Amino acid sequence: MQTLSKLETQNRQIKTRFEIELLLCCARTHFNHSTTERIKALVQENIDWEYLIQTAYRNGVIPLLHWSLCQICPQSVPTTFQQQLQYNQYARTQRNFILTSKLLKLLELFEANNIPVIPFKGPILAISAYGDISRRDFYDLDILVSKQDFWKTKELLADQGYQPYSNSSEKEAIYLNTLNAEQQKAYLESHWELHLVDECNRITIDVHHGMLPKQFSFLFDTEWIWKDAQLKPFANKMVLNFALEDLILILCSQGAKDCWLQLNRVCDIAQVIRTSCEMNWERICERAAKLHMTRILLLGLLLAHELLEVELPKSILQQIQASPLLKSLSSQIYTQLFYTTESSLENWKVRSSFFHLKMIEHPWHKIRYCYEHLLVPTVADRVILPLPNFFSFFYYLVRPIRLITMYIIRVLPSKRYSK
Repeated sequence: MQTLSKLETQNRQIKTRFEIELLLCCARTHFNHSTTERIKALVQENIDWEYLIQTAYRNGVIPLLHWSLCQICPQSVPTTFQQQLQYNQYARTQRNFILTSKLLKLLELFEANNIPVIPFKGPILAISAYGDISRRDFYDLDILVSKQDFWKTKELLADQGYQPYSNSSEKEAIYLNTLNAEQQKAYLESHWELHLVDECNRITIDVHHGMLPKQFSFLFDTEWIWKDAQLKPFANKMVLNFALEDLILILCSQGAKDCWLQLNRVCDIAQVIRTSCEMNWERICERAAKLHMTRILLLGLLLAHELLEVELPKSILQQIQASPLLKSLSSQIYTQLFYTTESSLENWKVRSSFFHLKMIEHPWHKIRYCYEHLLVPTVADRVILPLPNFFSFFYYLVRPIRLITMYIIRVLPSKRYSK
């Protein structure tokens, strides 16, 4: 049975190699002659269009697939799938315009209340890197505020109908609304973002005061981001944006945080590089080294280079080639992007933790990651077992017990039945 499974996997990979190559050729907005001709040749193959579109959806690049096919070979797409792509493009564009309109109103609100904010990803990245708000998928709005303005921003948005929500627990969201000043300070020390939702208009906002969880201590502090932020035009307004070099580091860090689970993260990096006239690579590498995130930077650039043919400086390519770990990880990520099944995502949180440890360079940061992840209590721990303040030290026992229950005991039955 094991041999048959491997054979089936190999056959599936052979069958879908054209679809994957076609998707990678289309996942961009800039085409040279050879890429254009390759797309025209690939669509003449026996393409599994349903698989291609499903893979594009899963990787968050369906807008790019649709746009590229329309630009290069619209007549080669079967009518049924062409109609499906057009309908979804219309719905996506409508949603993106609604979110952009909401962002502009929020920016006016923050300005009126003297709260500096940096909007990122979402419509900002769609316009600046992709040149069109409909070419990038986004479902929420992300804003960065300073740490001292974090709770002020939360209260301001609460007055506009936005309430905290949590993917793990409704009680956790309620808990966030009842924090006193001391608890708010503790929350800021351990969390880098807060999810808020307007249920009436179905608008979600992620308010950040850091770019990564505290476990990644090198990007929990954002003073360097604010120092380099620049005013740039957006929809007839001047809006704070990340400096170009900082944006590359941030995009690479966001991809690493999510373990490069979707191709769209790689597309963001590729688009920023391709649409930027001037890129100070020396400054990027110096800052990455200072923040102990050279490995995170190089992996993101390697993926953009290998998957989307982004040209990189010779010095960076030499650093990449000198690291067997980066080549190994890029191969694993390729398999994950295009041959992932639901069963292979089992126990994903445990696997992602090991990936994060590989990304962290400094030994002390690895120790701190394990400490923060395994021992430091979270909001969920406090919600599940409310304790008086003088018993709060018990949460350091509750945390590892919860993790054992969630990620070890739960896996044992599935392993038993798989034997």
